[in-house]
Amino acid sequence: MVSILSKKTKNNLSIRYLLIGMLFLSSIGISTAQGLFSQDLGTTLKNLLAETLPDSSNLNLTDESAPLNLDVVAGIQYDTSFVAKKLRQRGQKLTVFGYYRLFGYGRNITDPYPNLAPFEKAYGFGDGYREPTMSLSVFGRPNGKSTFGTELFMFTPYVGLGSEDNVFTLNLGINFYGQFRTKHGNFGVRAGGIHWYYLSDFTIGVYQLLDRFSIFDRTPWEGVTNNKKYDSYHSTGSTNAGDLRWNNQAFQGLIINGGKLPGDLSFDLFWGKTQPNGGLTNAITEPSLSIPPTLDAGSIPTYLGFAGDNRAVPNFITGGKIGKTFGKKKNTVFYNLIHSETALDSINKISRKYQVHTLSLNLNLAKVKLRGELGGGFYESPTYEKAWGEALMLHAFIPKDYTVLPVDVQLYQIGKNFFNQNGAIATNSNPDIIKDFGVAAGANGVGGQLSQVGQLVHNRRGININSGIDLGDFKFNFGWGFSKEIDVASTQLTYVHRINGLALSRVYNPFPEGATSPTVFGPFGRKISFFRGVTEIVQTTDLDPATAEARNKKYFNAVDIQAKYKAKIGDRSLYLFYLGSFGSASTRGEAIPVFNEDSYLFVQYHEFDAYLELFPKFLLTGYLGIEDARGGAFTQWDLETQLPLDQIGTGIGIGFDWTVSKSTGLYFRHRWINFEDKNFELDRFKGREVTVELKTFF
Repeated sequence: MVSILSKKTKNNLSIRYLLIGMLFLSSIGISTAQGLFSQDLGTTLKNLLAETLPDSSNLNLTDESAPLNLDVVAGIQYDTSFVAKKLRQRGQKLTVFGYYRLFGYGRNITDPYPNLAPFEKAYGFGDGYREPTMSLSVFGRPNGKSTFGTELFMFTPYVGLGSEDNVFTLNLGINFYGQFRTKHGNFGVRAGGIHWYYLSDFTIGVYQLLDRFSIFDRTPWEGVTNNKKYDSYHSTGSTNAGDLRWNNQAFQGLIINGGKLPGDLSFDLFWGKTQPNGGLTNAITEPSLSIPPTLDAGSIPTYLGFAGDNRAVPNFITGGKIGKTFGKKKNTVFYNLIHSETALDSINKISRKYQVHTLSLNLNLAKVKLRGELGGGFYESPTYEKAWGEALMLHAFIPKDYTVLPVDVQLYQIGKNFFNQNGAIATNSNPDIIKDFGVAAGANGVGGQLSQVGQLVHNRRGININSGIDLGDFKFNFGWGFSKEIDVASTQLTYVHRINGLALSRVYNPFPEGATSPTVFGPFGRKISFFRGVTEIVQTTDLDPATAEARNKKYFNAVDIQAKYKAKIGDRSLYLFYLGSFGSASTRGEAIPVFNEDSYLFVQYHEFDAYLELFPKFLLTGYLGIEDARGGAFTQWDLETQLPLDQIGTGIGIGFDWTVSKSTGLYFRHRWINFEDKNFELDRFKGREVTVELKTFF
């Protein structure tokens, strides 16, 4: 086996790419999606809604002079929109706007996984996800202190079988916002349907991607932006991708917040549900639905059985924060708390619960910006004894005034027992908690994850560094991450199939009807489908023979190299983007991701995007992706070849963007997909998919 691994090491592409990539450094940019629609709305909304309360995830109630962040309508956060003209009238009491999205999808998997028949071919409208054909946002302002809003969701599959196949419903419920200014402070309330909420990274928040991803495949919430999308991605890393709700967590319940209090204090309080608090597996949360058909129980619901049976149970999350703003640079410090509890019986005597307590801070020291959060949390259930785990993170943004290049440094330590399904930290690495809690449908992996630079995982101590440089129309950036397990934990590793994951997740829907666990597929049951992606589980084999538990701590490396280029060919724009990503898990620490005799897993990705403005408002699009994943000696072997995984995946795409008008666009994509594991003969597929999207805003 050593000789085989050594041969592979000689062919390892990572070293040569890394040596080249060390030359490519650039400034870091956090990719935050900017705007659902296509024109300018930011200033207009502020003028229109100057006396109303928006979503307060970024609401500044602590500074009287600072403008309120009012880029929120009907629970959706915008910054640009084609509907700006509709909102210019301050006297409007009711505003309706939205979009129509016709999404045609087709696939032909010529070399499918076993048991896919007869679904190798599929042609229709929609790609299996819950994305509307038409979305209508309704926004009302009955007075200067309150607003309400909702989003109407309409989906039509165009199957011609009757109205029962069409969906017309509320996507967010009815949301209410109220704001009240008093001499003692400013206060707000939000209630009703789904709100998009942020408390802190470690409590209620999401992992914010850097600008290191391919933008060839459009997201369902993108606007009509012509080449502005590619200009923005080249210059800032943002794609003007759309709906900013995805930067927050979905929350349903009551939120009360206050600011401009004595001593420059502010607070949030909330009670309700996030997605993990939606109910037990297969539970019916409407008590009347569990009444026997004979109605001999009267109006009293009957609670039956255990986890999968019909019953209504308490299931909620609550918490809040209190903090202070100080100094001329508006530094902040907050104490944050969440408590989540899921009852295991109808009277809430037995439950699963977890808590998180943290202090978060934002400091501006000269030109250096510091962000940090520290605290702890625990998970507890009838089968898992309560144990606290620490969570510590310090993030420094150092400008090139102090260094040759701008530097972004992040240090962190997250304990194995820190658990939270609602924060930016991935907490699926503790096998004892996962065994007790289970993995929810749509989860993107378990065990030791090969995370991206900047993504935090519990049971690890590590560092992430990002930097870069701009050279004219060339922009280069570089990211490096290293982490080590604190305790010996999971026997599994997880990595993402980045190149063709989106196409594959459309074949194996991560959210089939009645799903209570992730969609696991493939001939060896190792692939997991999640929202717009696929991960794979790799089983390690260097286990304790008596307990079948892991024996060694694992070390994780990650490196990202990105180059972006913009040029003019005559008066037409050309955009070229490259991203190389490398990740590894090993039995010992390495400076960079490598594949050798100590490796458990090595994965590398290379993605090339090209966009050429052929005519005004018409761009040709192209994509090439290569993925290489290799398992080490102490991972699962194929029974016939007696070798670990050795995978290669490729994706080739062509298409066009045609901006028909300032509010309407037509988008075509054709992708050829190919995947094979050289050592696991059954693990292979090949095919292609075509998508056509017509999107118009009104």
